[in-house]
Amino acid sequence: MQTSFYSELKSISNFYELTQIQNYSPVPEDWYLIVTDIKGSTKAIEEGRYKDVNFIGAMSIVALLNLAKEIEIPFLFGGDGASIFIPPVLYERACLSLNNVRAIVKTNYLLDLRIGVIRVSEIYKDDKKILMTKHSVSDNYTQAIVRGGGLEHADHLIKNHFETYTLEESEASMDYADFTSLECRWQEIPSPKDEVLSVLIKAKDEESDAIYANLFHKLDAIFGVYDARHPIKEKNLHLSFNPKNLKIEASLYSPKYYIKLFHILGMMAINALGGLLISFKIGQWGEYKNNILHTSDTQKFDDMFRTVISATKEETQALETYLQEEFLKGNLHFGIHKSATSLMTCLVFQRHGKHVHFVDGSNGGYALAAKEMKKNLL
Repeated sequence: MQTSFYSELKSISNFYELTQIQNYSPVPEDWYLIVTDIKGSTKAIEEGRYKDVNFIGAMSIVALLNLAKEIEIPFLFGGDGASIFIPPVLYERACLSLNNVRAIVKTNYLLDLRIGVIRVSEIYKDDKKILMTKHSVSDNYTQAIVRGGGLEHADHLIKNHFETYTLEESEASMDYADFTSLECRWQEIPSPKDEVLSVLIKAKDEESDAIYANLFHKLDAIFGVYDARHPIKEKNLHLSFNPKNLKIEASLYSPKYYIKLFHILGMMAINALGGLLISFKIGQWGEYKNNILHTSDTQKFDDMFRTVISATKEETQALETYLQEEFLKGNLHFGIHKSATSLMTCLVFQRHGKHVHFVDGSNGGYALAAKEMKKNLL
């Protein structure tokens, strides 16, 4: 029964309904929360490896989704890591899969993936809540929304007691993790306006629905409704033929140059064919880019509001002025990162059906916005 928690969870059709507490249900106590992040991600970003960071951040998500199969599990992408909830029936196999992910990240990408595992009941013992609803973004994408302070508390526990909650390393076979559907084949996407903003906003009072309601109203007033501030437009979506970009996905299969080259050439051929089908609108391919727009992960909520938006210089200034005023009033904390482009890491489960496209700002995005927010917390 508990394995069906997420599939049976109440769904909201309007993202702004996340402020209505009656839409939420508590995550079952016997479920587990997996939290991953990349050690030294800021340094990797400074070295220009922000695409690697985003791609690795999605690896644990797709590995567990492929493991879960028919069991629906909630996940949240954070740029340089992820939060994933699993029922106890998946726990042992999930640990094997995640150990594989960690080994592949270390061997093929030369980075360290930290993995924390904590039982939900441990969080509830400390009087914290993990309340969840889900947002029907489109027919092909449903997004988890979490509030209650439990995620933030879990992050605190894992970081401050890492030896207690870290996933023990095992000698699992290197081919145990299944990364089917994980892709990174698009060029960086120019902003349809002046710039792309990766924004994190957290109300100081975690129960303050009014602060978030006012925030959403202000965003609409400054930028227009969701489509007006979407960082991606169809005309700006172009498949990549740059070996440096395609190498990120190819590195999933091996650290060896000749094997990566084989996969890069294969992706180039697939992109050439896909580009023709999309350009000439052959069959369902004519709607492919539109499907991407409607399955993109450009706004979310996981104990804080996260969004990637396009903005003019004037709109950015108006947002910064508003957020600074709210910060000085003691209402919220925030972090903003600016870039000229955004990037996508894609989970394509059905070529003309179920997609998820994780969107972040280039050159650091959410990871550097989080760094900026931490300065405000000091």
